[in-house]
Amino acid sequence: MGLSGPEDGPPALASGRWVERLDGVVSDISRLRGQPLRSDAAGFLGERAALVGRGRRGSVSVGGACRMVAAADGVLAVSLARTSDTEAVPAWLEIGDLGGSDVWAVVAAGVQDKPVAELLERAEWLGLAVGEVARPSPPEESCRFTDAGSAESDRNLVLDVSSLWAGPLCASLLGSLGFEVVKVEAPGRPDGARYGSPAFYERLNRGKQDTVIDLGSEDGRRRFQDLCRGSAVVVDGLRPRVWANWGIDPLEVAESTGLVWLSISGHGDNRAGFGDDAAVSGGLWLPDPAGGLPWFVGDAAADPVAGLIACRAAAETLAAGRAGLVEVAMSHAVSWVRSGDDLSVGDAELIRQGDGWVVRAGGDKQEVLAPRGGD
Repeated sequence: MGLSGPEDGPPALASGRWVERLDGVVSDISRLRGQPLRSDAAGFLGERAALVGRGRRGSVSVGGACRMVAAADGVLAVSLARTSDTEAVPAWLEIGDLGGSDVWAVVAAGVQDKPVAELLERAEWLGLAVGEVARPSPPEESCRFTDAGSAESDRNLVLDVSSLWAGPLCASLLGSLGFEVVKVEAPGRPDGARYGSPAFYERLNRGKQDTVIDLGSEDGRRRFQDLCRGSAVVVDGLRPRVWANWGIDPLEVAESTGLVWLSISGHGDNRAGFGDDAAVSGGLWLPDPAGGLPWFVGDAAADPVAGLIACRAAAETLAAGRAGLVEVAMSHAVSWVRSGDDLSVGDAELIRQGDGWVVRAGGDKQEVLAPRGGD
């Protein structure tokens, strides 16, 4: 709640049942590996905002790179996190050059007379991360596993071929549980998180070894395959078609080398997705009681949700002695965690108390806490 609601008003009343379910994931990881993680679910969900001092902003994401916009027949969460995203807006909306105009004003005006389905289709073509405000039916499982035979049991290496938050979090947690982690980056294309908060980047990548491999080259792919033969886990944050373009089949690698390959994507396909828009696609949003655009819930929540679910899947698969491909779609992971929770709070009310807020429900009171990180 501390990260949900309008910037200039009270926090949004919202259920935390989905956070309790994510706490179960954290507990499972600790049980499977025999040691506790550095935080509970709330700590993982709030750690970036706590480190960089960000707060709730209503229909603008906590990080500012994603916003709600109204289309002709629905509402979209549009992420413009990269320079290339902004450059793709004219093609997405089929308009001329931005010409120095405010890109968000252009987006708001450009989508209002276009149907959601068309906008989502064009976004996929252009690699834009756009989610629809919806409450999808939750999947039965938090991720998908394809068995690839027995795993090699004497390995302790994790290859982190991911970036930003979800994948690096998963690899970081595996590192804290005793694995050696090597962070693999492409030449000239480092992890985009390096350009954000240094403290948060350090939180996710502390203790990892760094290496640069050009997977687009034959020599780079050969070197990567050699590393896979000595690895227990690969953590991947690339879309499937990228690996296909390189001639690498994750399931085939898992089977031939006896490892667990964790594939984390926005939606389980070739659509782009970041933590905020994927969370909205998974049903994690709140209506504005005043009838305005919907509000984001938390800070890019699909990232820590997917990272924790991927870590649990790795721990479960390794404990069973199996190799295989684990596919974690961020929007599906959020939908699974949110199962049975429509975020409503019944008869609860919000009360001002000093400089903060308290939720009162029946005879119980709960303070709305500021975001925090793990130890």
